[in-house]
Amino acid sequence: MQKETIHPRKSYKMNSSCADILLFAAYKWNVTRPSLLHDQKDVIEQNATNKFWIDVQLRYGDYDSHDVSRYVRAKFLDYTTDSLSIYPSPTGVMIAIDLAYNLYDAYGQWFPGLKQLVQQAMAKIMKANPALYVLRERIRKGLQLYASESNQEFLNSQNYSELFSNQIQLFIDDTNTYRVTVHKTFEGNLTTKPINGAIFILNPRSGQLFLKIIHTSVWAGQKRLGQLAKWKTAEEVAALIRSLPVEEQPKQLIVTRKGLLDPLEVHLLDFPNISIRASELQLPFQAAMKIEKLGDMILRATEPQMVLFNLYDDWTKTVSSYTAFSRLILILRALHVNPDKTKLLLRPDKTVITQEHHIWPTLSDDDWIKVETQLRDLILNDYGKKNNVNVSSLTSSEVRDIILGMEISAPSMQRQQAAEIEKQQQEQAQLTAVTTRTQNVHGDEMIVTTTSNYEQQAFASKTEWRSRAIAASNLRTRSNQIFISSDDISDNGQYTYIMPKNILKRFIMIADLRMQVSGYVYGSSPPDNDQVKEIRCIAMVPQIGSLNTVQLPHHLPQHDYLTKENGLEPLGWIHTWAQPNETPYLNAFDTTQHARLMSAHKEWDKKTITMTVAFKAGSVSLAAYGLTPAGYEWGAQNKDLGNDMPPGFQSNMGEKCQLLLSDKIMGFFLVPESGVWNYSFLGANFSTEAEKKAYHVKIDTPVGYYADIHRPLHFQNFAELEDIWVDRSDNFE
Repeated sequence: MQKETIHPRKSYKMNSSCADILLFAAYKWNVTRPSLLHDQKDVIEQNATNKFWIDVQLRYGDYDSHDVSRYVRAKFLDYTTDSLSIYPSPTGVMIAIDLAYNLYDAYGQWFPGLKQLVQQAMAKIMKANPALYVLRERIRKGLQLYASESNQEFLNSQNYSELFSNQIQLFIDDTNTYRVTVHKTFEGNLTTKPINGAIFILNPRSGQLFLKIIHTSVWAGQKRLGQLAKWKTAEEVAALIRSLPVEEQPKQLIVTRKGLLDPLEVHLLDFPNISIRASELQLPFQAAMKIEKLGDMILRATEPQMVLFNLYDDWTKTVSSYTAFSRLILILRALHVNPDKTKLLLRPDKTVITQEHHIWPTLSDDDWIKVETQLRDLILNDYGKKNNVNVSSLTSSEVRDIILGMEISAPSMQRQQAAEIEKQQQEQAQLTAVTTRTQNVHGDEMIVTTTSNYEQQAFASKTEWRSRAIAASNLRTRSNQIFISSDDISDNGQYTYIMPKNILKRFIMIADLRMQVSGYVYGSSPPDNDQVKEIRCIAMVPQIGSLNTVQLPHHLPQHDYLTKENGLEPLGWIHTWAQPNETPYLNAFDTTQHARLMSAHKEWDKKTITMTVAFKAGSVSLAAYGLTPAGYEWGAQNKDLGNDMPPGFQSNMGEKCQLLLSDKIMGFFLVPESGVWNYSFLGANFSTEAEKKAYHVKIDTPVGYYADIHRPLHFQNFAELEDIWVDRSDNFE
């Protein structure tokens, strides 16, 4: 029999598999046709084999599909016929285990006697296999399914006096189970070598220490030792508990590292009454290795062994176990911080001796009080230096937390949080009644008085104009970073369009980052080249922009300059495009708009283009498209304006045109005679004043999207605010 080397995460890979165990036959086996584990009538086939594999598949079934027999048969047939799974021989069996429903089955070829063996073995494995228990619990925890988990609080500095109650409790510290030394190899690489370690098991009430020395021979030939060390610790703890008489067995185990919770839970399945508890205290038990008596014994050990000590020496004759434990933690914490200085403090003069059967020097109670104070100062000074805290500003509870190893936030942070909570409480205590006068849909006046804070919160949506207006003030900086999209330009004898920089920059600066802004483009060809069109003018027409489209008036702008005689012809339209998903082709909205403009105005012909000004992060991207005959035909008929890919639309309905930027030619703007071009804040006025009426334009610089003339209602509201406390001066008095 041979255990195959497989990837540790084999179970996560759903499209292929491999063998876990390979059996070799001394004499060839005759195998049956593939069948399930509990099928009775097996047919032996002629072909024989001397190699046979076993593949174990785990799953976590659900309510709708937990037929494990069907699953294992399907997986066997899938994996033995695909090209990804490589099995060492054509004959084998697949065993599937459903961890959620505790079901199992197997499917494959069988040699004589194997079926009965697997039936018996699987019945036993399902009942008492710790690995399956671990996997099941791990998945349950991941899915947050807890059976009747006793939700026990972690050990912390508030509840640690519970350690000294009448029930027996043990601390388990596995920090030093797997210890290594680091040294350089001949090639210059760093490598680790295990050295003897120990599991530290302490009874805080009696001071009894069970020190299980872990000899390096334990790790020989093993892999992933960090993980193995946890399981080894749990195994040894279980062995110790089994060896203790019932009345000395602990009621609770407290682990100093949370990684030990799972392994202990598995190994203590036989002891359902022992609770396992994690600790928030970073207790300094690992410093026990710095006690020479213990450290030397561990390093000198030639085999694994259990040694017993009492870490309280004879302290409990004169002090309580609570005081003895606190003293022990002080010494260990100080050893952790500064071992040399601690050893000096523990032996204040030469007359102090350590008795042979003791671990600590023999001191009177008064001497111990002095030593404890010095050790406390040593720990606090180290903490103050590392965290840049003034030690004298620490409260007594903070000092206790530092010595016990509890996470504490900096005093300044704590005070800040306390101040914030107090402030909130004060604010809630001083609730202000707010009376609001509004009108309902029928025009009736309503007066509402509210006192709670949440009813006074102002509603803010994504399209909130205030935040957009602030964002639009940065468009000036974007206008310095202009890029022209020039890939995929087809050379079909199209025109080349030249855009003056001065009007483009201004067009960008008066726009909005979210809603579209557009204008009609006019220009002419230079005398020497008909294929070039120089844009001379952008006419800002009355409009209402939305996210994808712009609503434009039915008529073209009227002005003396916009005639053939005066040399300007319509060259199409320009609009901003604020969508993050800008397309590399003429999209459906623009195709429809362009086609409609061409069919509505006979002056618009094939030389008109759609120019897009897209706002990218910190910059502006330009592109120009001409409409193909197919695009014109489809766009003029399209009624679906809510969809970016309507039926019949194709991305080749617009052809990209050559576009150049120039500061050699200057352009100008035409704006409506009233100066108002943006009707987004004047929605109703658009249909009555601008949409269907002919309108004249004048040469002027257009005002911004959020200019006061575009939103008189906002300014009217400001004026009507009943700010009685404001000292108003009337400049016209």
